[in-house]
Amino acid sequence: MSGPARRALSPDQVWALTLGLLAVHQTEEVVYSMEAWLEHVGSTGWPLLDAHIRGPAGIGNPLADVRPSRRLAAVGAQALAAGVLWAYTRRSDRATRVLATGLCLGWSAAFATHIAVSARTRSAMPGLATSLLPGLPGAALTLRAIWA
Repeated sequence: MSGPARRALSPDQVWALTLGLLAVHQTEEVVYSMEAWLEHVGSTGWPLLDAHIRGPAGIGNPLADVRPSRRLAAVGAQALAAGVLWAYTRRSDRATRVLATGLCLGWSAAFATHIAVSARTRSAMPGLATSLLPGLPGAALTLRAIWA
C-alpha cells in the first residue's frame, strides 16, 4: 500500500528550503570568529585550511575575520549572490534543482569539515553546532525534498 503521492516543490520552495538551511549555518559564522578560534587552538592540523582561514598574504579571510562587520559583509555578499541565482533560475525547475543540489552538496562538505576539524582539534570550531543540526541531516532532507 502506498501513501499519498508527493507533489514536487516549486522552484521558489526549493530555493526557500535550500537558502534557509544555509542561512542558519552562515548566521553562526557571523556570530563566532573562526580566525580568533584558530589563534586559540593554534592549527587545524591541515596547513592549507589554516592558510585559507588566515586569508591570502595575511590580509585575512573576510568570512573568518575577527571583526563581525567583515563577516557580516561576506555573508551579505553570499546572500546577494544567492538572490541573483534565485532570480535567474526561478522559472526553471531543472536549473533550480541543479543549483540547489550544488549548494547543498557544497555546504555538506563544509559541514563535514567543521565536524572533522572540531574532532581533530578537540574543540568547537565556529560552525560546528549548525553543521550537526540542521547541518548534514538538514542537507540530506533538503536534497530528498528537492528531488522528490
